[in-house]
Amino acid sequence: MKLDSHVHTVFSGHSTIKPIAAVMRESYNSVEAVYRRARQRGMDLVAITDHDSIEGALTIAHRPDVIVGCEVTCVFPGDGVRVHLGVLGLSEAQFREVQRLRRDVRELLPYLKEQRLFTSLNHVASRINGDITAPHIAALLPWIDGLEIRNGSRLSSQNRTAAALAAGHRKIGVGGSDSHTLRGVGRTWVEVPGADSREAFLDGLRAGRCRAGGREGHYFTMASDICRIATSFYIDRVRQLVARPGDWRRHAVLAGGLLGLPLIAVPLAVALGHFILEDRFNRNLLLDLVERPSIRLPEAA
Repeated sequence: MKLDSHVHTVFSGHSTIKPIAAVMRESYNSVEAVYRRARQRGMDLVAITDHDSIEGALTIAHRPDVIVGCEVTCVFPGDGVRVHLGVLGLSEAQFREVQRLRRDVRELLPYLKEQRLFTSLNHVASRINGDITAPHIAALLPWIDGLEIRNGSRLSSQNRTAAALAAGHRKIGVGGSDSHTLRGVGRTWVEVPGADSREAFLDGLRAGRCRAGGREGHYFTMASDICRIATSFYIDRVRQLVARPGDWRRHAVLAGGLLGLPLIAVPLAVALGHFILEDRFNRNLLLDLVERPSIRLPEAA
């Protein structure tokens, strides 16, 4: 059975990019559209893994081919470094406890392990994880089940770093598109051969009887997603305007956005800058990992 283990919907909230966070969402995918697209692309199971929310996942949790998941943002209290953990198979009660504990990674990780919730460190070599360093990774490794070694929105070099860490520390490797638009849904996955139900799939995942596969990211992945999210933003605003034509604030936001349409080249420049910085971050993290003997990469890497 195959699963795209990392997908976002409209329930992921507002964008994490500060200049547009007040008006633009992280994703405009509907839960149902993600479900349909994943199934169309050959996924046997569907997981919704929004940022710190299972609200969207719960709307389809009654289906036998759905796994409730979440991308949990947790914090190292000493220096405030934030990391993203992919957690699969949550109940509502477990999610509430995760929300309570996630502000301190030292409290959250033992709970996840105690509950046998499959937990992976997502996009370890990405700037999205803030100023993560070798000591942070060393602190996480004893507690997590796996690492995301195939992320469909990250560079192949970043995925290789994650794969080397997983191999060197005997952690399970998983894959997911990390898609914020429908373009990438179901194109990166983790597969558990022989599983015939979501319960069997999760058991196989915990046991490491799995493999990650599918596409990786590149410059055009980010550029395409930025343009698609911007298009979805305008469509969403027009729909709201039609529903509530008297709301002058919506008129103002739409007018302001339309004035910016000539700047369509900006997403391309942003994407280029993003991937230059991502590649630099990955290189710096690799140097940090190699220089610290307590968490040295395996020789094969």
